[in-house]
Amino acid sequence: MAEQDDELRAMATHRGLKLVKSRRRKPGGDFGRYGLKEAGGAEVFGFGAEGLTADAAAIREFLRGGVRSDWSISVETTPGPKRVAKPKPAPQPKPAPPPRPRFKPAVANLLRDRPEAKKEEAFEDILQRPGIRIERIVSRGQATPEEAPMVQDWDEWVVLLEGAAGIRIEDSAEVRLGPGDHLLIAAGQKHWVTWTARDRPSVWLAVHLDG
Repeated sequence: MAEQDDELRAMATHRGLKLVKSRRRKPGGDFGRYGLKEAGGAEVFGFGAEGLTADAAAIREFLRGGVRSDWSISVETTPGPKRVAKPKPAPQPKPAPPPRPRFKPAVANLLRDRPEAKKEEAFEDILQRPGIRIERIVSRGQATPEEAPMVQDWDEWVVLLEGAAGIRIEDSAEVRLGPGDHLLIAAGQKHWVTWTARDRPSVWLAVHLDG
């Protein structure tokens, strides 16, 4: 019996309770019965109006049941492993601004700011480099006299940008030129501008090739 009491007392202590055992031997009393109290003295289990009511098996079952109950509560309330937040991707660096231009190109237009050329043709050099010279020619009704053909010691490539004109090269028939038409006049070839439009300017681009 002492071993049983020691077992129950140890179980109660483990649960933070105090085992109480009756030792009253009066007939019809609670001799050999048990009860459980809290550490502060409050009755927990096995107490009745006539005294203690629980036998050893009931105390053992209560304490074991309490263990299972506490264990299930512990499982329900114990937080699981914390979820580690995924690191946010590092922001992409902003692209470097484009470099500021170091110069501004000078843009011109061959069809703007042109002379009227009503009295005589207008000649203007656009670009000159060793071995090449580019000029703009504006005509309006002018033509080359038959007795004074043009001739030069270098090749000349001409394109009519605007207007209309006729041109004849030595030993050839006259050809009519419109915007976009171009031709090559070889060095030493006599040639004539036979006519140019009178109602509007005719704009030529002439490229002189030396050598």
